[in-house]
Amino acid sequence: MIHFRLAQESDNEGILDLARRCPQEGMITFFVNRTPRFNTLHRLLDPDAWHYVACTEDRIIGLVGVVCFQANVLGKTCKVGYMLDLRVDEAYRSGTTAFRLVKTAINHLEKSDVDMVIANFVKDNNRSLVFTKGRGKLPRALNLGRNRIVSLIPLLRMKENPRFTISPLLDQDIPEVVEFYRKHGKNFKISSEMSEIQFRNLLENVGGLSADRFLVARENGKMKAFTGFWDEHMYKSYQVLKLTRQITWINRFIQFLSLFMKVPHPIKLNHPLRQLSLVLYAHDDCHEALESLFRHINNLHRGSEYTLIMLMAQENDPVLKALKKFIQVSVHSEMYLFAKDPSVYSGLDENGQPVQFDLSMIL
Repeated sequence: MIHFRLAQESDNEGILDLARRCPQEGMITFFVNRTPRFNTLHRLLDPDAWHYVACTEDRIIGLVGVVCFQANVLGKTCKVGYMLDLRVDEAYRSGTTAFRLVKTAINHLEKSDVDMVIANFVKDNNRSLVFTKGRGKLPRALNLGRNRIVSLIPLLRMKENPRFTISPLLDQDIPEVVEFYRKHGKNFKISSEMSEIQFRNLLENVGGLSADRFLVARENGKMKAFTGFWDEHMYKSYQVLKLTRQITWINRFIQFLSLFMKVPHPIKLNHPLRQLSLVLYAHDDCHEALESLFRHINNLHRGSEYTLIMLMAQENDPVLKALKKFIQVSVHSEMYLFAKDPSVYSGLDENGQPVQFDLSMIL
């Protein structure tokens, strides 16, 4: 018999073991390894973040979680949840376990003060997309568009634009950066709301996201763009289980190039995939400044411990213009919104702006 309940701290080992049994397959097959506990990072961003588990008598066989943040939705402040860590043991995927697990989480959300929930599903994954159709008393979801998960490969040195001066984030820059980020959010139909207190809390409490991990680009003293580059490995890593023949040959080619030039850290079996994430980026309608920042970060990390530099954005987000000349690979997913008040769907559907990826949405 399967039962569903809120996850407890004592479930940690069972949840981590479930992750090992639920690898994600592609050019690289991996499982997500969260440390030191399954919810450490979630609780840092949202102290009220929670997970539900599906259990048999002696085993956790399913998991889903939600982390919440304040967002501006079509000009109105809302509490938005982000659904993550949805996984079910392979032996239970052909039944109703996943559906019942998601339904339990949705019931929990309907009784809370959360206004809407966002979920990302791998493109064409029909097993996940069934949750969006409004069947079985689940709410109908709105398709918010396609996303791109871009992995930049820091192999070549890239020319930086001399128009811009790039410098580390200083304490006196923080109020300006927060206001800059707020203005940038007006370019999105759903955008994160960030106060100075919240931003400072991130810098002080989230490992790998301190002030020295942010860069600012200025032109004639005026801020034009900024970005963070986050190493999240103390909380989350992608443990490599299998490589395709294509990746194996790429590894060999990079190993050959290492005789002549700086190359990215190789992808190794049974080791974590080393990557940085570009986060909390913004620009003043100046893609050139943001591109120069990304090029600068690429150059800083050539031949370093990192294999990839990752960025997530919707396909209609102009930020992708700043990545055109990078060596990269991409994976696509679909974004869906479940709202308590479905009347918001028409306004979101008619608005052609993208959705801004909040930090909580790359967990």
